[in-house]
Amino acid sequence: MDFDFDPELKRLARLVRCRGAELFVVGGHVRNTLLGLPISDTDVTSRLRPDEMLALCDEAGFKVVPKGIAFGMVEVHIGDKKYEHTTFRADKYAEGGAHRPTAVDSPLKDAFRRDFTVNALYASVLTGEITDPTGGMSDLEKRVIRATSSDPEIILRDDGLRLMRLVRFASELDFDIEKRTLEAAKKCAPLLADISAERVRDELCKILMADTKYGVEPRKSVYRGLKMLDETGLLDVALPELARCRGVEQSPRFHRFNVLEHIFHTVFMARADLDLRLGCLLHDVAKPVVLQAQGNMHGHDVLGESISREIMHRLRFDNACTDEVSWLVRNHMFDLDGRAKEPTLKKRFVKWGERRVLALADIREADFRGSIGEYIEVKSAIRWRRVLDEMQAKGTPFPRTSLPAPGGI
Repeated sequence: MDFDFDPELKRLARLVRCRGAELFVVGGHVRNTLLGLPISDTDVTSRLRPDEMLALCDEAGFKVVPKGIAFGMVEVHIGDKKYEHTTFRADKYAEGGAHRPTAVDSPLKDAFRRDFTVNALYASVLTGEITDPTGGMSDLEKRVIRATSSDPEIILRDDGLRLMRLVRFASELDFDIEKRTLEAAKKCAPLLADISAERVRDELCKILMADTKYGVEPRKSVYRGLKMLDETGLLDVALPELARCRGVEQSPRFHRFNVLEHIFHTVFMARADLDLRLGCLLHDVAKPVVLQAQGNMHGHDVLGESISREIMHRLRFDNACTDEVSWLVRNHMFDLDGRAKEPTLKKRFVKWGERRVLALADIREADFRGSIGEYIEVKSAIRWRRVLDEMQAKGTPFPRTSLPAPGGI
């Protein structure tokens, strides 16, 4: 396998060898090269301690940043590229989550402190030879995500965020989760409650945008990711308000699916925009609450706005993203039957602004398509866009308001 490593990285590897060690590229770079997928970053590893790597880079003229000395990590800058170097290590976790990495002398030991076998592949920078201590090559062929330990619970309990990463990798790569690893994830799901809201939020966003990572069709990636969150019980921990929608039936006249299934279908029917998909994820979140309170689902959009805002604040989304997503939830029922008169539409459109109108048309299409699971034409959304086009052509003034850039966190 030709990994085509940077010549300057090879120079660093030769210097490492002069110190009696071997420099390996590890993780996603190796995995993606073998799968023929794009490379986003490169992690390197050797038995050299951080102080030894700092001294070596200083002598060679490479800039190095002591990014995580306590965890055996330094960041090496070579040209315009950055490489995170970690010392071979075994991780030890005390009661209460204290994390104390201990240096080891080979990738054969280092591999078993990593999360999943497909991320525990090592390629020598000088020779390209692959070291595969945990069976990651076989799992790549099988297209499965499997924990590196023979006891998957050990790996997942060491860091609760690995539960979300498990789902995210399976979604982005369109892999299955190995049976024993999946069962361990179900047992360990409550551990996610100990992970910071920001880290959970970031992984959730990556799952919602899984189809944009490597171009996997959203029906396979985004939908499967949401289903895996539900199947593992992670949804109950991260988004209990959404989990409450599970099994809540709707009128078969308008919906083929129960509320939670409808939500999942709506998300993957939406175009690849994070704010839009967040809006789709939360648009019907209040249905179980209003159904229990009044026996029907009328007004779920109004209550949904406040519930969505609470969820977004809890997950530490920024105010701009929270405002826009909550606004989409609040207004997704507007002109549901498509009978609003054009003067009414124009008045609303001027008040809302062009980008919000287009976002509302997008969520309307996703909502209708997510009700039946098919890509149908949605007349109200088509009509809104036509009216907006006519207003723009006539030079109608709109307020200077716009949706934030995707990824408002």
